[in-house]
Amino acid sequence: MQLFIKFLQTSAVAALTAIACSSAFAADRISDFSLIDAEGRFFQLSRHTNKEAIVLLSYSVDSRDARRAAADLADLAETYADQAVEFLLLNSTSLSDKSVLLKEAEDRNIELRILMDDTQLVSQALGLTRFGEAVVIKPQSQEVVFRGALDSRQADGSRAERNAAAYVADALQAVLAGNDVPNNSIASKGEAIAYPELDTISYANDIAPILEQRCVTCHQEGGIAPFAMSNHQMVQGWSPMIRETLITKRMPPGQIDSEYVSAFHDVNHITVEETQKLVAWINAGSKNTDSTDPLANFKSEPVKWLNGEPDMVIQIPAQTIPATGVQDYRNIRIPLEIEEDIWVKAIEFEAGDPTVLHHIIAFSYGPNGVNEFEILNQGIGLGAYAPGNELNLYPEGAGYPLKAGGGLMLQLHYTTSGKETVDASEIGLYLWDEEPDRQILGGSAAELDINIDPFSTKEMVATATFRKDSYLTMVGPHMHYRGYDANFKLQYPDGRIEEVLNVPNYQFNWQKTYDFVEPKFLPAGTQMIFRGTFDNTEMNPFNPDASQTLTWGEQTWQEMFFGFFRYVEADSGE
Repeated sequence: MQLFIKFLQTSAVAALTAIACSSAFAADRISDFSLIDAEGRFFQLSRHTNKEAIVLLSYSVDSRDARRAAADLADLAETYADQAVEFLLLNSTSLSDKSVLLKEAEDRNIELRILMDDTQLVSQALGLTRFGEAVVIKPQSQEVVFRGALDSRQADGSRAERNAAAYVADALQAVLAGNDVPNNSIASKGEAIAYPELDTISYANDIAPILEQRCVTCHQEGGIAPFAMSNHQMVQGWSPMIRETLITKRMPPGQIDSEYVSAFHDVNHITVEETQKLVAWINAGSKNTDSTDPLANFKSEPVKWLNGEPDMVIQIPAQTIPATGVQDYRNIRIPLEIEEDIWVKAIEFEAGDPTVLHHIIAFSYGPNGVNEFEILNQGIGLGAYAPGNELNLYPEGAGYPLKAGGGLMLQLHYTTSGKETVDASEIGLYLWDEEPDRQILGGSAAELDINIDPFSTKEMVATATFRKDSYLTMVGPHMHYRGYDANFKLQYPDGRIEEVLNVPNYQFNWQKTYDFVEPKFLPAGTQMIFRGTFDNTEMNPFNPDASQTLTWGEQTWQEMFFGFFRYVEADSGE
């Protein structure tokens, strides 16, 4: 049996490697892929199957041929404006600075969407070899049906022609008519694309360290991931899935725009170079030619408390969750029985059963009981748990007061898993020894008037204004299954606008709040602008029912729109 399993694993790796390593010749299947465009918006091939064809043109700001081809592609896009065809530019260089391409688009009046292929893995998988080269993809079958010059002016060895043969247009006509593309590979004359030349990649020296740093925290025995990266054999067996999750940006989970990674604590991310190494190693068969297996010797156990042992641990009363059925929010009041005021500097949640626990929000109440108005204006209170968001940090010198005679009001949300279970979660409080300089405050830019038509997308905006000089310490978007993307911008009193967080691929199952490494100073009058997109179409693989008209509601098949934030007020004179 073990030999048979090993054979299946090896065969799967070999099959995927053959697809990935070969040039994407016409009518070849390609893998699904995801990219971010120059405006920070998300693109995934499999979410465009409502299109008959997608045309991608390899682009570089330094390529004259690519610039000329892009102008011709824009003209072609106008011709097919009323057809189910999408036209995009693909930055096939390692350029990761979106502002360069945005300026290029502005200077050259480029209106086509520009996708950023900073790893160059998508361009390689498509078989692109020159700038200005085009591919035509049928997204339903994920087939490349044409690759080459846009027209005869762009063909290798050609000269400027008044009446150029339109190769891509001919290919599109064939696709739209349901016919095969007769002339499906014509060499273009653009400059050659320089792809990275990776030296021999060592599993022990190159791959295992990446996995240990980026993956093993979850992928270990007893971790939340579906398999443990406990040795080379396990990683090799799962390598097709690892490659797919990297190319589609599903893993690491909850990724944000790489431009903002360094601004926040503990952000899931993987670098361009790490991604290139992992995919190249997998494409080469994910072999271990070294004499050691570092993962087999790597000892890691799930850490219960990420922030160390708490000063106070609160046991949440055990909650019985049935096998099926809709679960209303549960509001639980827990007296703290403290004799004097205390100040919290961080809060951490330990999920009892993460398969059913959707979220916890911890609010506070004082000795006079629960004041709903005060709770409403706490934002997310002391902090919130959702998968991937266990630890909530406050900035240095700031704390959250808990009053003697008061306690916590917990909002618990569960989803059923098909079997009855009991959740016994815990809360860890980390306390200041004495009263800190500032009190942490919270709020949200929110919109409760949600009305989204069936089979449609909709962009929404909510704002909040800071009345006093303040320091912004945390932001966090919250939507449900139709949430597609989100970002936060600040409009300062002088009119300047600054984007502080971009979440191109919002994932309901991996919600996170983002704590700034350096809190941002906000002069009085600064407005926070929270923008998000809802995708209520059948193209959204997470959509429970695209035929519903969406309105605000607490359940996951309804929708919410909250841009949560934390802040502290500045001292006078700062």
